[in-house]
Amino acid sequence: MEPDQLNVRHLMALTFVVRTGSISAAARAVHLTQPAITQAIAKLERQIGMTLFDRVPGMMVATAAAELLARRADNALRLLDAKRATAAQIRAFVALARHGSYAAAAKAIGVAEPSLHRAVGDLAIAMGTRLVDRRGRGVVLTRRGAGIARNFRLAMAELRSGLAEIAAVQGK
Repeated sequence: MEPDQLNVRHLMALTFVVRTGSISAAARAVHLTQPAITQAIAKLERQIGMTLFDRVPGMMVATAAAELLARRADNALRLLDAKRATAAQIRAFVALARHGSYAAAAKAIGVAEPSLHRAVGDLAIAMGTRLVDRRGRGVVLTRRGAGIARNFRLAMAELRSGLAEIAAVQGK
């Protein structure tokens, strides 16, 4: 599994449930409903292929895997400015930064070019800054865009390490 397939809000929910041991406290912190938090945790468990919490009446007890992933997710979320960026926007912008053109980036991640344009445009609006300048058929990252791309790559590395640590716990 690639880390850019993980939902940013689900990771936020995970970190708060680990921290508080409570779905209701996490729901308040992440601004989602309790059923949404429960579904987020269940989806993460399916994606990772292992149980992240032992459910006991009145609380959620984090497993070793949840502790590992939450620590890495917390670091990644700080780098992502998670209140603003979605997983699709992150994936699109990192691909654009790596490939230097919308066409090449769209092809690399398997999305339509207009979808990639929109994701990067929406990210620029959410971040409140211009991320790229057009140069002929390609793009050049702005100074701020280059910093954001670097943070996104570092965040993905954190999540990749967390997933690798969990795989090691599973014996994979």
